[in-house]
Amino acid sequence: MHAATWETSVADYSGSLRALYRRWPRALLVPLEEDTPPASVHPNRLLNLDRFLRLLREVGLGVPAALAAHRQLSLLVLSFVLVVDGPADRAGDSPDRAGLVPDAWLAGHADLDIPVLREAAALPLPTPDEQFDELVSAVVDRIRGGLRAG
Repeated sequence: MHAATWETSVADYSGSLRALYRRWPRALLVPLEEDTPPASVHPNRLLNLDRFLRLLREVGLGVPAALAAHRQLSLLVLSFVLVVDGPADRAGDSPDRAGLVPDAWLAGHADLDIPVLREAAALPLPTPDEQFDELVSAVVDRIRGGLRAG
């Protein structure tokens, strides 16, 4: 992670979190739900967090703002993996499952007055990678905002 290319560093860190959570979606939830002994925590979990916070500090954020950015990033990436990547991975050959809502739901409620939802459901969804890029851009924009405000 380098301050001179912090936007790329944030994107790379985000991608590594995505890959981790995609491989083990409950990786972040385990310490929240269980008593995790310190010896069971891999040192990289602490080292990577410190590196990311240090990067944000080096580009000009204070520790509270860096922590807020990390919380937002962690929450967004974990929820993205659970809500976007997971269903897309499970959809496989069933594209009906990969849409905004399943086509069967709309067909099963043909009498329901939901014109905007029907219009939105007819549009092609961006790929999970395109959606992830949007998420990373939003986090980078928030960090930029913090830099301007600070």
